[in-house]
Amino acid sequence: MSITDWEPALLPSIVEVFVDVFNAAPWNDRWAVDDATRRLRDLHDTPGFEGAALLVDGTLTAFVGGHRQRWWDGGDHCYIAEMAVRRSAQRSGHGTRLLRAYFDRLSDVSTFYLLTDIEGPAAEFYAAAGFRPARRRHVMTRTAPATS
Repeated sequence: MSITDWEPALLPSIVEVFVDVFNAAPWNDRWAVDDATRRLRDLHDTPGFEGAALLVDGTLTAFVGGHRQRWWDGGDHCYIAEMAVRRSAQRSGHGTRLLRAYFDRLSDVSTFYLLTDIEGPAAEFYAAAGFRPARRRHVMTRTAPATS
């Protein structure tokens, strides 16, 4: 097992894991490979990007990617935009190991935050990793208005 930087050459394997995870329960998304590739390439190309991947016996098993953001206090926060562990390897400790390594790599970051479902396995995983619901903020969404 090894943890490495998320390099562009890993993108096809990262996309494979992303589609495998998010097109299955509990997410039940309908990601096409082209759309997932575009999303994850755009994430990688975001200024302040920080990403890591976990390989087991040479196979990409998990990844995490986000980006640093400067905060008013002069420190950095990190938004974790995507993280996934291959479904066949979930509940094996790989995600926890990868997230710890990510935190270690970004030891100068003062706050990490992310978006996930309110309930379910992902929320339980992140709570076990020390995340909690934000006290002063919540996510607001809006559907784009229909065009005429």
